[in-house]
Amino acid sequence: MAQSSGVAKLAFGFLPPVTEKLTRGNYGMWHAQVSHTLKGARLATHIRARAMPPAAFVEPDPPVDTDGKKKAHVPNLEYEEWIVKDSHVLNYLFSSLSKEIFSQVSSAASAAALWAAIQELHASQCRARVIATRMTLATASKGTSTVAE
Repeated sequence: MAQSSGVAKLAFGFLPPVTEKLTRGNYGMWHAQVSHTLKGARLATHIRARAMPPAAFVEPDPPVDTDGKKKAHVPNLEYEEWIVKDSHVLNYLFSSLSKEIFSQVSSAASAAALWAAIQELHASQCRARVIATRMTLATASKGTSTVAE
């Protein structure tokens, strides 16, 4: 992805840089900014859970040659375009992560896989905070009185 004047230039438009890279404490703000940027660029389909590229090969038209032999499948240009766009979205998402978060999700091979990994990471952090808060409340006391008393 080429960089020009702080704006990521893609073959199909521009994506503004993320003002705050994702850290452990700013998921809501990051999510709003990135998801709306991708929606505005018509690239949000690449981060959906069921995002799948079109078939890599398609049947030729007509499927048989003049001798009646079946023709070999041909590369699907829509597949190649989808892969290019997905790579741009993946790179955009990677560039929006702090080093701490990037190191935990860097093995993602597609934008959808990265998005899912980020969401799972955030969900596990939220669960840990909820458990810690419950433990703090359960063990809180004032003098010799417990919270329940």
